[in-house]
Amino acid sequence: EKTRYDTSLGLLTKKFLCLLSDSPDGVVDLNRAAELLEVQKRRIYDITNVLEGIQLIRKKSKNNIQWMGTGIFEEAAVRVKQQELRGEVAQLGRTERTLDQLLHDCNLQIRQLVDDEGKPRYPPFSYTCPPSTLAYVTYQDLRAIRDFQEQTVIAVKAPPETQLEVPEFSKDNLQLHLKSTSGPIEVYLCPEEIPEESP
Repeated sequence: EKTRYDTSLGLLTKKFLCLLSDSPDGVVDLNRAAELLEVQKRRIYDITNVLEGIQLIRKKSKNNIQWMGTGIFEEAAVRVKQQELRGEVAQLGRTERTLDQLLHDCNLQIRQLVDDEGKPRYPPFSYTCPPSTLAYVTYQDLRAIRDFQEQTVIAVKAPPETQLEVPEFSKDNLQLHLKSTSGPIEVYLCPEEIPEESP
């Protein structure tokens, strides 16, 4: 047997509002609602008349009503936004791990350039650091490379997307053309001897 509470209009209203919140567009067919809630259609009309009177719902068509108020769908909207944010955080985490790995690879390759004499001085270097990656070498690092000793060494600090051209290569006359549209290009002569107090 159903108790008085089970058949109360208050409980029926809560169940009806649950139907509304489960509807993706906030539209409910009143005939279907009466079947699902197992009540006479006039009981549904009691609820819809009050909700329509306080402008929380409106008639969309003969037997369909649509939610017009606020609040009933906020929880669902919050869940959707949370899922979107979780997806963004996961993507940012993957990007961060990729950048960490790239930084590690850059540092490893730079160390290999100045490593023991028994190892090859120039390992295959097919990696290009992305614009957001900061890596650096000192004059001492460059001068420690055996093949650079007794050579003129020039260091170039250029922004991403800088174009480098070597028009005509010859052993006696080397020309380099650098072009940047995204910032200044800095060129440094790397001296053979660096005073110890020099940074």
